[in-house]
Amino acid sequence: MFESRFICICGLPGIGSVGKVAADYLATALECSIIIPFFSRSFPPQVMVSQGLAELMHAQLMCPREKKNMLILSGDAQPLDVVGMYELAGNILQAVKEQGVTDVITLAAYVGETSETIQGTATDLDSAAALCECKIPLLRSGAIGGLNGLLAGLAPLYDLRGYCLLATSSGADPVDIRAATNLLGAIKELLHLDIDITLMGPIMEEPEVMGAEEVDMNYR
Repeated sequence: MFESRFICICGLPGIGSVGKVAADYLATALECSIIIPFFSRSFPPQVMVSQGLAELMHAQLMCPREKKNMLILSGDAQPLDVVGMYELAGNILQAVKEQGVTDVITLAAYVGETSETIQGTATDLDSAAALCECKIPLLRSGAIGGLNGLLAGLAPLYDLRGYCLLATSSGADPVDIRAATNLLGAIKELLHLDIDITLMGPIMEEPEVMGAEEVDMNYR
């Protein structure tokens, strides 16, 4: 089903950084190049420094080298205020729609009592049924905060289908590699991707975790 769609997979920092870690790994595995950067006045007021070079915080839309029906979105942080979140989410959704995207899948974490390693939700009944057909249990209640929730929830306003896949996490680890790996496994099966997720551990560097006073990481 999803093979015929144009998918954008989104993973922004949140609980355990699971969405960002999974999205960054996909971008590396699929040899992505950046096509659109997104900046926001609502990002934390700081720059990211790597090997002596300073760069403004941003999100970036990336295109795999060989897959023409997929885009990947990742970013350094989430906006610090509600208005900034809605504004950035709208800019991103408008951009991916102009690229031809039909479906937006966000990656996030679920903290709570459940026996499932992965749960999903969608913005319409047919899409929710499609997740069930792919053996992804549906999240029955709760809330998904931040951009990982908004990008999926606002998608129908841009004539896009929205989904969110959530990996179960304790919420205790700044970087939950196990939960991120579970997300990658679900995406690999859902989209029939030819990637090796056993390389997850040695390849991924743990993202720098900001202090609570700088950015609220309590977004699924």
